[in-house]
Amino acid sequence: MSSMKVGVLQDFLMPPASQQVMLDALRLAFDESYADGEIDRPVELVLRAVDGLPRGTSFDVLNAWKELEAEGVLVIFGPWASDNVLAIRPYVEDVGHIPTLSMSGTDRWYGEWCFCINNGSLPEEPYLLSNYLGVRGVESVAVVYDKCVPGEEYTRFFRDACAFDGVKIAIEEPINMLDTDLSPALARLQASGADAIAYLGWGLTATHLNTALDGTGWDPVKVMSSGFMAAPFLPGGLKSIAGWVGVDQYDEDNVVGQDFLDRFEARFGYRPANFFSVLCYDFGVVIARGLSKATPLSPDGVKEGLEKVKMVPAATGGPGGVFSFGPHARRAWLTPHFIVLREPDPTAEVADLTSGPGSILRHRYTARSRSERLGTAGRTQ
Repeated sequence: MSSMKVGVLQDFLMPPASQQVMLDALRLAFDESYADGEIDRPVELVLRAVDGLPRGTSFDVLNAWKELEAEGVLVIFGPWASDNVLAIRPYVEDVGHIPTLSMSGTDRWYGEWCFCINNGSLPEEPYLLSNYLGVRGVESVAVVYDKCVPGEEYTRFFRDACAFDGVKIAIEEPINMLDTDLSPALARLQASGADAIAYLGWGLTATHLNTALDGTGWDPVKVMSSGFMAAPFLPGGLKSIAGWVGVDQYDEDNVVGQDFLDRFEARFGYRPANFFSVLCYDFGVVIARGLSKATPLSPDGVKEGLEKVKMVPAATGGPGGVFSFGPHARRAWLTPHFIVLREPDPTAEVADLTSGPGSILRHRYTARSRSERLGTAGRTQ
C-alpha cells in the first residue's frame, strides 16, 4: 500500500535537536492515527528547510513550497513566520491549491487553502499583555517594536488593548529586527518614566534587550510577545530574556499535553515538555483528522476533510482548549487560553527544546469587568 505524503515547510533554520522534536512529534501523531485505524495508510513526511525572513528571503520559502507541490504532497505544514506566509499566500490561493497549515500569528493569512493553528496571535497577544499589566496595576508602558509585519501589527493592536485595559502608552520606539545594540532605544524608553516595558516583535532582537538594560538602574515590569518562544532556538536561550514575562503555549495543567508527553517519552526516550513539542503534535493530529475525512484523497479532498475537523482536544495551551475548522473557518483555536504568559526559570538548566520548559507559568487571561479595567489608580483613558 502506498503512503500519504505530507509536506513540512520549515522556514526558520534551527538546531538539529529542535528539528528532531518537531519530526518526532509529527511522527507520533501520524503513527498513532494509523495504528488506531483513523487513517488507512502510513504518512510519509517530506521536509524542506530554508531560512526565510527575517534572516533569509521569502523567495526561498516560495520555492520550497513549490518543491513540495512537485513532490505530490496532499497537505503542507508550514511556513510559520508572518512575513513569509503573507509573501506566499497569493500563490497558494490562486495557483497552488494545496491546503497549507501555518502557525503564523497574522489574521491576514487565512483563505480558502490557508489554515492556521496559531503559535500566538498578532491581534490577540496584545490583549493578554495589557490584561497582565492591568492586573499588576501598571499605569504606563513603554513600547519597543520590530519594524516588520509582526512588530507593526502587534503595535496597532497593543494600542487598542492598552486603551481597553486603561494602561497609558508613554512612548513607542521602532527598531530594526536584526539590531543588536539597543542601548539608544532603551535610553529613550527609560526617559519616558514608564512603569513597564513591552517588546513586540519576532524575537531576534529580544535576546539583546537585557544587555541594553544592564547598568541603567531601570527595573520596569517587562513583558513581551510570542517572540519569547523564539529564544530557545537562539544561542543565548531563555537565559537571554531572564526577568521578562512573555507569551508561550505550554501549560503544565493541560492533561492532554501531559498524556502526549508520557507517550512521547515512552517511545523516543526524552521528554520535550515545552510549547514546541505539543504544538507540532497538535498539527499532526489535526492533519491526520483531515486526511481521514478526505474524499477523495487529493489536496481538494483534504481541504474539505479539514473543514470537517471539530472539537479536537488540544495538547497546546491551557486546559480545555479544542480545535475546529469549517467551510469559512480557518482558525482552529476555541479557547482564550491558547496563549499564556511564562517567565524564564532562573534555576533551570535548559540546553535546547528536548527537555523541560525552562520557564514558570505566570498568567492566564483574566476576564475583568469594566470597573476593574478602568477604575484602578486614576489611569489615563
